[in-house]
Parts: sequence; C-alpha cells; structure tokens
Amino acid sequence: MAIDRKIKDFQVPRPLTHDLLQSVIEKMGGRLERIVLNDLKEGTYFALLSIRHEDHIVEIDSRPSDAIALAVRMTVPIFVEDSVLNRAMAPE
Repeated sequence: MAIDRKIKDFQVPRPLTHDLLQSVIEKMGGRLERIVLNDLKEGTYFALLSIRHEDHIVEIDSRPSDAIALAVRMTVPIFVEDSVLNRAMAPE
C-alpha cells in the first residue's frame, strides 16, 4: 500500500514509515543511490539500500517491499542481481 499511495500521490496528514526513513537519510546528509534485490532464499527475497554518505556507500539490509517503497519516494533505480532473476525464473 505504501508503494501504491506514492504512485497515486495520495497525501497523508503525517509522515509514514517510508517518509520518515527518507527524511532521516536526507537530514543525516545521505542520498539513496539505488536499491538492489540481491538474494532469494527459500522463497524469501532480500534487498539492499545503497546510501551515499560523504565519499562512501553504506549498504543496509532491507525487506524488498520497504526498499521499493523508498525507491519510489526518492526516485532511484531498482536493480535485481542476475542470480536472483535466474532462481526466480527457474522451474521448480
């Protein structure tokens, strides 16, 4: 729903969790560069937030849904590791 709200530009009276995280990243001098869906284990997807802070990248583990909701808010690219795509598309 957080992704859908942002795409439809639905306004809420108070910041939601993803809005809060965006604000924290920005106020601490960071910039979300991209998100990467980087693993798939036992049917569960994993993601990383790549945040630039000064001259280095900090990678933070995230649920994919939260990462995508944040990427939509901050207009950053969403990547998927080849290994994740291959496992996701492999017949069971």
